[in-house]
Amino acid sequence: MADKLYEKRKTAALEVEQVARAILKDGDRANLDALISTLVNDFVAAPTPNHRKGGLIGLAAVTVALAGAADPNLHDIVPPVLRCFTDADQRVRYYACEALYNIAKAQRGVFVAHFAVTFDALCKLSADADPNVQNAAHLLDRLVKDIVTESVEGFDVATFAPMLKERIGVLNPYVRQFLVGWIAALDSVPEIDMLTHLPDMADGLLNMLSDPNREIRQQADGALGDFLAEIKGEGKSAHGNADLGALVDILVKRCRGSADEFTRVTCINWLREFVSLAGDSPRLVPHFASIIGAVLPCMSRTESKVRETSSRASDELLAKAVERVREIRVVGEIEPSGGLDLPGVLAALTGHVGAGAKGPTRLEALRWYAALCDGSPETVRRLSLDGAADHGALDELLDSLRHDSDEVVTRAMRVVGSLGNGEEADFDGVVRRVVAMFAGEGGSDVLERRGSAVVRTLCAELGAERVYCKIAAIVCEGGVAGDGDEFGGLDFAAAMVEAMNLILLTAPECAGMRKSLSGSSVGDSREPVKKRGQTGGDGVELFLALYPCWCHSAVSTVALCLLSRAYTHALRVVRSMGDAESEVTVRTLVQIDQLVHLLESPMFANLRLRLLEPNTHPDLVRGLYALLMLLPQSDAFRTLHARLSAVPTLALSRLGVNDGIDGAGGDASGGTGGCLDGGGVDLTKLAATYAEVRGRHVRAAEERRIRATSERA
Repeated sequence: MADKLYEKRKTAALEVEQVARAILKDGDRANLDALISTLVNDFVAAPTPNHRKGGLIGLAAVTVALAGAADPNLHDIVPPVLRCFTDADQRVRYYACEALYNIAKAQRGVFVAHFAVTFDALCKLSADADPNVQNAAHLLDRLVKDIVTESVEGFDVATFAPMLKERIGVLNPYVRQFLVGWIAALDSVPEIDMLTHLPDMADGLLNMLSDPNREIRQQADGALGDFLAEIKGEGKSAHGNADLGALVDILVKRCRGSADEFTRVTCINWLREFVSLAGDSPRLVPHFASIIGAVLPCMSRTESKVRETSSRASDELLAKAVERVREIRVVGEIEPSGGLDLPGVLAALTGHVGAGAKGPTRLEALRWYAALCDGSPETVRRLSLDGAADHGALDELLDSLRHDSDEVVTRAMRVVGSLGNGEEADFDGVVRRVVAMFAGEGGSDVLERRGSAVVRTLCAELGAERVYCKIAAIVCEGGVAGDGDEFGGLDFAAAMVEAMNLILLTAPECAGMRKSLSGSSVGDSREPVKKRGQTGGDGVELFLALYPCWCHSAVSTVALCLLSRAYTHALRVVRSMGDAESEVTVRTLVQIDQLVHLLESPMFANLRLRLLEPNTHPDLVRGLYALLMLLPQSDAFRTLHARLSAVPTLALSRLGVNDGIDGAGGDASGGTGGCLDGGGVDLTKLAATYAEVRGRHVRAAEERRIRATSERA
């Protein structure tokens, strides 16, 4: 038994087998136990390798002899053999595998009871440094798999799962192949439910998708594909034990944290398939928010495959979410529909519409927000604005207005407009936040770059007159963020008015306002009645609502008066721009230049025609000549001069030198003209309002000069 030659040890083992058979035939259990004890203590536990080899083959021989016995004493035989799996001598390890192979083969059904310790030993031996030992371990591994799949009644998967979970994160490639092989083998057995324990294995399998070894990647991908197919089949029947919520958490984590493209694509595909199951498996609907948080950032990845896959997943997920959100009804409290966590979904979207999100991700989040607003506007508006969920959604949406992409700004403003298109409190809150953004830190740059797009979108979504009157009221009352400094507030008011004035004179969205102010018609037929302003389309009311705010910019005031045909007051304002208290700045000249070019546009065609009747509209001619006198000799000067040169000279010569601004504040002909004609407007009061506002600006400018002088001193 202890000979160095294998053939002699084999011959001795055959004799041991015969001895064991004789003992078993006689029914002498004590002698059988003594034989096993001698092999274990005197040989397997001996210090010399040849003794251990002999003891191993001897134990295998005894087990063969015991085949069919009621009690084969495997609890005394298997543990000593397994201890030799870690022997320092590689040949001993090899013979240990061979011995256990023969033991398992001889005692197939009974051997299942020793699966746990055998699996643990095989897992370690699968990474053995000796190729011969590895081959022996592989042979034994295949046999054990066959035995387990044949004897599923005696196999306890609940005991196996923790062992697998403990080892699934190992990086050794041989161990990984060993584990994936067992997962695939057990999953192929219909009587064994591996889906129940998939959350314990999923993270390790996903980790293997980035293994340097291609074979391991393929094996892991195959195992995951089989599991997904089972889940899809389970979803259709609405039966199964897979913990989809736990799987979603694992997939979301991998989507966010994995640096491997293949892993991300696999995770997104899994999530996409989960979304398609949402109709059959309501368990998935509450996880939409976390899925959104994983899929949307992937749309900004550099890998085209990841972007394409995440885009498809987002489309399918959005379709399902809109189906659910349309069923939501607001009765007192917001009732979830089909388990959809709409506050959670909005919170996830809010995290991707702000400054931290990349362009494609932000665009997709805005598309989501807009679609949800269309699906259930009242609910989304309530969650976003009423404080039912503290998402800071409006602030993040407004932050998108600082983005360089026009598409991002347009989508963000569409959502902002949807949020404001509700009760008056919603409308007021949204418009105030927009104005506050323009007035806040960095707002001047946003106003310059994006002011036109923002205001025009608000006008399109909420009604031009309504928006203009509200912004004018907010600017006049000084109740905007960043207005604590009086001088800063005045500067902002002037900049805001100048921007809004240009939009008023040029934007298609404001065509109805221009018609109303000019007295041509009442509003724009394309504008929905429900979005009309509180002025009701009355040009006089609209003028009076805008005028106090427009006084913050002299040139804008002149433009408003010319548009409204308040020519006498326009002349008064132009003359005040050159008085001793005021200073014609470069900024003022730039605005006059801009206004002169606008006077040549189709919008002011009626004004140009009135120049043919200077006796009827003397203050219009005087006002334009006054603007000409303020301009340096530039392109704008030459343009306006050429226009005024076309006025009939005979009519000009008949203008009385004493014709001017009468006490009533009207034209010399006795009327104000336009929307103010017969409106009972006190132009003297308007002049006083203008003088008061411009006086504040003059004092502020003087204060700044004094302050600057003091600082230099």
